[in-house]
Amino acid sequence: MRDRSLGLVLGGGVVAAGVLVWRRSRTAATTNDVLVPPPLVGWTVPVPTLGDRPVVVSNEFHVGTQPNDSREHLGVDLMFRRHDARDLIAVYPPKTANGTALFFMPDGVSALAASAGTVSFADMTGMGYSVIIQHPNGWATYYTHLASLAVKRGDVVRAGQPLGTIGASPTDSEHLKHLHLELWKGGMRTGAVDPAPYLAMWTRVTSAWSPPTLVASNSPSPRNGNTSAYRQLGDRGEPYPEWVRALKGKAGVYIIRDSETHECLYIGSSAGRLYDTLTRHFQTWRRYKGFWRGQYAEGADPGLTYPRAAVEVAVRLTSSDDALDEEMRAIARLRPRDNQIGQPATATDETVPF
Repeated sequence: MRDRSLGLVLGGGVVAAGVLVWRRSRTAATTNDVLVPPPLVGWTVPVPTLGDRPVVVSNEFHVGTQPNDSREHLGVDLMFRRHDARDLIAVYPPKTANGTALFFMPDGVSALAASAGTVSFADMTGMGYSVIIQHPNGWATYYTHLASLAVKRGDVVRAGQPLGTIGASPTDSEHLKHLHLELWKGGMRTGAVDPAPYLAMWTRVTSAWSPPTLVASNSPSPRNGNTSAYRQLGDRGEPYPEWVRALKGKAGVYIIRDSETHECLYIGSSAGRLYDTLTRHFQTWRRYKGFWRGQYAEGADPGLTYPRAAVEVAVRLTSSDDALDEEMRAIARLRPRDNQIGQPATATDETVPF
C-alpha cells in the first residue's frame, strides 16, 4: 500500500510526457514551519464518510532521512477501517483490490476537492489519474491513484466537489484501492507536510450508505467461489462504476433487486456480453418500461428497464457454457418478479440442487 515508487515518478522525474517536473528537497517542511495560515476553515476531508464510517489514514506520512529512502511517503493513504477482524470481509475480502485485514475501500467512491481552488493538473500519470489543486491561501493539494477524472486543468472547484473515482496505483502489485493525498505548503511539493493533523479538523461530507448484502445469502451457491455483493449503480447520467465496466466481454449471471425492499426483480445472463446485456435494463431513455421488443429484442427472453438509482445488482461470472444454466437455477430459486421464462409452477429448495 506504500507508494514506494512515488519519489521516482514525481521526484526529479518527468510525469505525463514532460508536463510536470518536481524536485524533492531533503529538508521538507513540517507542520511546525508555518509560512501561511494553516488550512482549517473551509476545508473538507477529501473522501466522503459512508453512513457512519469516516475515512481514516491507512498509511502515514514519512519523510526520508537518507537519499533514495524507500520508506519516503510524502502524503497519507485514505481508506475505511473495519470495525473488527470479521467486519465486511465477505464483501471486501482482505488481499483483494477492495481490502486488507484492517481496511477496505468500496468501488465507485469519489475523491473530493479539499478546498476551493483552481485545478493546475489533471491527467494520467504513472500513479494513475492525478489531480493538483492550487488554493488561494498558498497551499496546494495533490490526489492520485484515481480510476477516472471528473475535472480538467483550469477548472475552478469548490470544497467537496468530486474530482474523480478512487482507484489503485498501477505500480501496486495488490492493486489496492485507496486515495493518496498530499498537502503542499507554498504550493510546491518541496513544502509537503503531513496532512493528518489537518484532516482531523476539516469538515466531513457524509453520504448515505449501507454495507452491501452478499448474493450468496439468497442466490445460487458459488461453484467457483466467484460471488459478489449487491451493489449500487449510481444515478442516471453518471458513469457506470468500475466493477460494471469490467464486465465487458465477460459471461455470467446478474440479479437486479429493489434497493429498498430487496425484492428480486429480474435475473438474466449473457454468454459473452454481460456488460451490454445488463446495462440495457437501465437505458430508460432508449425504450419504454415494458418487455423488450423490436430492434432491441433479446430473442424470446423478456426484460424490463429500471431506474438505476432505485435498484441494486449482483453479478457472478461463469463460463459461457454455464451462464444460461445458472440463470435458470437462480430463477427457479428466487422467483424474480419480472421474469416469465424459467418460472416453475412451484419452487422449493428441493428444485435447486445446491
